Amino acid sequence: MKLRHLLVITFAIIVIIPMTLFWIWPYSKALELEVKEVNEKHLVIAKNLSAAFERYYQDVTGIFSIVAFQSQKQLESKEFKQLLNSYKFKEIIVIDDEGIVQRCLFSANGNCIESVKNDIVLLAKETLKEGTIQISTVTEDKTNNSGLILLVVKKVNNNILLAYLSTDYIVQMGKRVAFGQKGHAAIVDQAGNVLAHPLDSWIQERKNMIAISPIKKMLAGKTGVDEFYSPALKGDMIAGYTQVPNAKWGVMVPQPIKELENKADAIDQTAIFVMLLGLGLALLITIPVSLILIKPLENLLRAIKLIEQGNSNVNLKWNLSKLIPLELQLLKMSFANMMQNIERNKKEISKLAYFDATTGLPNRNYFYRLSNKALDKMLKTNQKGALVFIDFDGFKAVNDTHGHRVGDELLFLFGKRLASFLSFNSEYEQINYLTDNLPLIIPARLGGDEFVILFQDIENRKEVELKLQTLFEVLFLKYELHDGVELTITGSAGVALYPENGCRYDQLMKSADIAMYDAKSAGKNRIKFAATNRAVLS
Repeated sequence: MKLRHLLVITFAIIVIIPMTLFWIWPYSKALELEVKEVNEKHLVIAKNLSAAFERYYQDVTGIFSIVAFQSQKQLESKEFKQLLNSYKFKEIIVIDDEGIVQRCLFSANGNCIESVKNDIVLLAKETLKEGTIQISTVTEDKTNNSGLILLVVKKVNNNILLAYLSTDYIVQMGKRVAFGQKGHAAIVDQAGNVLAHPLDSWIQERKNMIAISPIKKMLAGKTGVDEFYSPALKGDMIAGYTQVPNAKWGVMVPQPIKELENKADAIDQTAIFVMLLGLGLALLITIPVSLILIKPLENLLRAIKLIEQGNSNVNLKWNLSKLIPLELQLLKMSFANMMQNIERNKKEISKLAYFDATTGLPNRNYFYRLSNKALDKMLKTNQKGALVFIDFDGFKAVNDTHGHRVGDELLFLFGKRLASFLSFNSEYEQINYLTDNLPLIIPARLGGDEFVILFQDIENRKEVELKLQTLFEVLFLKYELHDGVELTITGSAGVALYPENGCRYDQLMKSADIAMYDAKSAGKNRIKFAATNRAVLS
């Protein structure tokens, strides 16, 4: 058989086999993969937006709680005004039951209003809850040209401490989410009224979306993925949704199902088109041209095969002959750009899913996964280990006194010190690097001011104690924070030994947690080991 015939037949087989597989591969499977990606991506985006709004809510209520106790000089200071402006406060006033302003604490435009409308007073009274700061549903004071606002209220003696909070921050955050052709974010208040939406008219009208299925579910405190019909986009949608815990706002990230179906169609059509085009070229190609074309095609095919096998670290930096057609050159460039975009997006999404956004350490779910793998390894190699549960002493007072921004900065610096001391690096090209190359010491943030460390290959209890004493000397020192705040913190730690206090993750975590509380009860700023429980080992 001549070489040109062999090459043509070979090219034909290479094209026909994957084309046949694509024909066999059902359309529904491609659509199922698209929907699965929505379940992962859209829900992550919704949860991240929820976390951002929760921090905003905590900051707003925290700032508002201290306003009434500030002196006039402090209220008029440039720094304090900048702080209030940055959080979108428009007015902060004290009114009586009739809506007459008794005291003006802050006005963004410098001209404090003299009274508020009856409907604003009524909404403020309805929102009030004794002894707490509350935020109302979205409204508008047309008399004072307030634009869309939320009322922040608190009872002060016989009057009401009232703030106009602009919804601009919420709208801006909502507009940052855009993907596909019509993928977007929708945020509603606790009554289902629109706070942020792609349709500006819906924002201005304060459109109520309570009739939509995922809105009902997220206002009921649920989190998940749901399908529904959108009257705004006039089509079926699929959305990830969740609730902002304390504010009770709803966050929904929908995308038209039609887009997913179109993507599935495009995958099938593109695959078949590419394969048919390849077959046609193979039938027309000559031996000299085949010799030129075969190498880049083999390189591209080799890259595709490696990617199919799950290897994303593929070398695409191979040179092309000047005789190679422009289409193949563009194909290589487009393929390389596509892989770069996929890897970048995959890394970003994986980072959000596996690592804590504040400290950069593994989060609760990833720590659970890594710990179980480490426990399996220690069981097979007959090693000992220790799980350490660390909790700050008095962290709530830091947030209450200095605000959540300082609190978050403290957590960030603490996590940085912890990772540095343990020589732990989470910045890897592949997110599964830690899983495949399990470190001997694994730190993580569970949430709030709770941190954990899993030590493997430990000789005895004394070794753990010495490591923690050295660690505490590094962690619990002075921290220089935002606005010149300097804090020296302490912490309490509970230690559960493996296998003395348990062989499973939940057993060790429970024992370490109890030991940590024993440390706090014993006076804080100390380390306590869990008592050996023989029943746990059975």
